[in-house]
Formats: sequence, C-alpha cells, structure tokens
Amino acid sequence: MARRKAGAAIGRACAYLVLGAGALVMLYPLLYIILGGLFTAAEFNSAKMSLFPIPKNPTFNNFKLLIAVGADKATLRYYLNSVLRTAYTTLFSCLTALLGGYVFARLQFKRKEGLFMALLATQMIPGIISVLPMYLQLRYMNLYDTWGVYLLFGGGALNIMGTFLVRQTLEKMPVSIEEAAKVDGAGTFRILFQIVVPMLKTILIYLVITGAIGVWNDWSTPFFYTESQSLQTIPSALTRLTAFAGKEGQEINYPLIMTFSLLVTVPSVLIFFIFQKHIVQGLMSAGIKG
Repeated sequence: MARRKAGAAIGRACAYLVLGAGALVMLYPLLYIILGGLFTAAEFNSAKMSLFPIPKNPTFNNFKLLIAVGADKATLRYYLNSVLRTAYTTLFSCLTALLGGYVFARLQFKRKEGLFMALLATQMIPGIISVLPMYLQLRYMNLYDTWGVYLLFGGGALNIMGTFLVRQTLEKMPVSIEEAAKVDGAGTFRILFQIVVPMLKTILIYLVITGAIGVWNDWSTPFFYTESQSLQTIPSALTRLTAFAGKEGQEINYPLIMTFSLLVTVPSVLIFFIFQKHIVQGLMSAGIKG
C-alpha cells in the first residue's frame, strides 16, 4: 500500500511538472509581449533582444494607452467595432446553427442527407480561395467598405459546423417530449424555443464561446473588404499597423504594436480559461471526441 501511494505521488508530481512546463511554453509569448511593451521604440530597435528582454529605462506609456482606451478616439472606435461585430455575428451564428441543426435532425424531406453532406463538404474548401470572388461581388453590390460587409458575413451565412454539432446533439435526444407538445397544440417555433433550446443549453453555450472568440480574433474580413479607418476592428487595425509600419525612413514602434496586441489576446485568453469547462461539456454533449 505504501509503495502504491508513493508511486501515485510520483506520478502526480511528474504530471504536474509536465503540465507546468507546457503552461510556461504557452504563456511565454504573452510574457514577452508584456516585457517588450515596457521599452521605448528607440531602445527596442537598438537593443539586443534576449529570451526575457529587460529595458534599461522602462516606460508605462504604452500600457497607459492600452488602459485608457477611450483617450484615443481611433482605438475606441476599433474596440467598439470589435464588440458590436462580435455580438451581432455570434447571435446570428448561434441562431442559424440552431435552426439548421433542428431542420436536419427533426424534419423529413427529400435528399436531406445529400444536402447535409454537401454543406459539410464546403468546409474542406480553403477560405482564401473565396477572397477574390467575394471582393468582386461586394464591389458589384456596392457593399465594399461599408457596414454591409459585417451585416452580410455575420447574419447572412449558415453556421455549418454549428449546424452539425446541434444536429448530432438532437439525434441523441428522444423526440417524445416534442411529440407530446405537438399533441397539446404547440407550434414548431414554440417547441423549438421553449423545449428544444433548454435541452441544447450546453452545446449553445459552447457555440457562443467559440464563436465569439473566433469573430473577435478575425482580422481577414475587415482587412480585405474594408478600407476606412472607422470600419476597422482591433485585429484588422493591428494587422494594418504591422503590415504598413516598415515604410522607408520610418522607425517601427514595435513596443506599441505588441502592447496593442494585448487588446486582442487578453479577452480571448480570459474567456477560454473562464469557460473552458463549458467548451469540454459542449463537445461531449455532441458526441465529438478529441
């Protein structure tokens, strides 16, 4: 018994050691960004960087701009655009996943399985292929560089992967409750929102969390399909800042860029750590492993 306890203790210690090392590897980029943000642009560009860069004359000016986000109107606009776009897109993404999953799980119509497989097949097409055709289409529809880009991409597209997860979850649930509600005179939408939605609470929370993180980190949509500064989100503004920062004769302010990137990174990291239990439960409820 003593040997077993000693072996279990050693095993736990080794597991914690491996997990701790992995956590350090994952957190190192964040630590590097925080340390780099303490530099001035001149010192950062002239200093020889080490594994853990320590400035000789640390400054908190970059972090003051980060904390007082409302002090800079442009940054405040990027932040508001990110929040509004994330809320709008997440709402409609979950709604389309709910409706699509319910249709393919409960309703019966011809070629249902073929249509569903065709939708899943579209997920194997790389998104970069559609950039140029979508750009030309938005130009033709006079939606390029307008809020119509966010409205169309956020509310006009079916969340195919979310539809798949909702369908998988519903197919494991009995239909007897829904049939009893129909006998009592309940309509389709009442059954959907008063009976089905509570049963899908776990997977819907998962879709909200992962969808919000994905939209918040999305830089490509505003980068490719908008030009006005008033339409940029935090990720696209950061991407433009890094892409056009290296103009000839201009000193690149890497510390400011790294500090600004915390506006993108920190919310996603916090959401993941706070709600990671719901993410795992959502995948388990849909019967997806790995």
